[in-house]
Amino acid sequence: MKTCSNSLFTLVILFILLTGCSKDKVYVISNSENEPVTDLAYVLNRSVVNRFLADSTTELKPGVRDESGTWLPSQCDDLDGDGRWDELAFLCSLKAGESKKVVFEIPDSMPEFPKRTNIRFGRMTKPFEEVVGDLRMKTNDTEFTTPVYQMEGPAWENDVIAFRNYYDARNGMDIFGKCTAEMVLDSVGVNGREYHMLADWGMDILKVGNSLGAGAIAIGIGDSLYRVGLCEEGSYRQISEGPVRAMLEFTYKNVPAANRLYNVTHRISIYAGEHFYRNDVWVDGLQGDEELVTGIVNLHDVAADTFDSGNMKVMYSLGKQGYSGEWLGMGILVYAEQFKGYREADTTGTGIVNTHLVSLALSSDQPTVYTFLAAWENRDEQVKDKDYFVDMLKKAVGRIAMTDTPVRR
Repeated sequence: MKTCSNSLFTLVILFILLTGCSKDKVYVISNSENEPVTDLAYVLNRSVVNRFLADSTTELKPGVRDESGTWLPSQCDDLDGDGRWDELAFLCSLKAGESKKVVFEIPDSMPEFPKRTNIRFGRMTKPFEEVVGDLRMKTNDTEFTTPVYQMEGPAWENDVIAFRNYYDARNGMDIFGKCTAEMVLDSVGVNGREYHMLADWGMDILKVGNSLGAGAIAIGIGDSLYRVGLCEEGSYRQISEGPVRAMLEFTYKNVPAANRLYNVTHRISIYAGEHFYRNDVWVDGLQGDEELVTGIVNLHDVAADTFDSGNMKVMYSLGKQGYSGEWLGMGILVYAEQFKGYREADTTGTGIVNTHLVSLALSSDQPTVYTFLAAWENRDEQVKDKDYFVDMLKKAVGRIAMTDTPVRR
């Protein structure tokens, strides 16, 4: 789903294929607005990149150079696991009104770029190996889940913030606030490191309970909500991590909802320098009356607010709702064309509770897309100001419009 935006950060991306020899094939990026953009991630699929390569049949991975000959941070990602790269992602900064030409080349060698994204799914016992092939646990009892996995499940981070998933029937989403730009998740929660206490790197900053936490998913049918987590078989796959973005994927086989069964795929990505992670969700077995539901935890009676920006709708909450009472802002950004409505979960009961909810349309031929943003007082004191946080959300809308490339199976 490609969309346009009238936001402050709207970029005009021009494809210019010059005549002549292959070295003259350039890709031109222009910032037509009066504000600079920093470390914006451009994502191009393989068919587009091949138009600008001297040899489009090569299986080697291209890099990206600017007009000065400097290599830009980039990575090639294999999304479907077939061993061939599908998308090229690279970072580029532009001044207000600036245009830049870049060239895609197969490098003899490239510099090693700083790793600004990371995924960690590790075991809780020595030697803390990476988890490969484990199926999602079917319990929701932390007495059984906590001793098995570091951070209770997979976690993903960039140089700004981190998130994690409970790899069990709860399937909740949580937030780690970061006080450093370093990649830290590999050592969080092991060897006696308590992540519920503030450390030099940061801490766990969200209480989730039986809510949807920081953007977990459910299937809505009528007035009923069905958490996506308890299923016949759930699995995890790491797609990529590197200087530009990290990507992972959860799959759920036979998720029960209203005496029906659904297969769900949830792909997550996080880009360098951003306060948010992005989501693409597919649901198979649709009958036409289902919605995808996500939300923001509300355990501190902090009201949600909404606004429209460009072609997106935004729901957010801001208040002293961090784990230790810090100011924490959270927001969900969705495309208006997929938006169905806002509502509130019950405050008591055995199902999904204490959540500001947003409902989204599901389709059999394209993913449902949303973004979850979080900003923490200990990282940025200005987040306590509502106008500042709303502006952060609006700027996020602009970045999403420029860089979001929902993938298709």
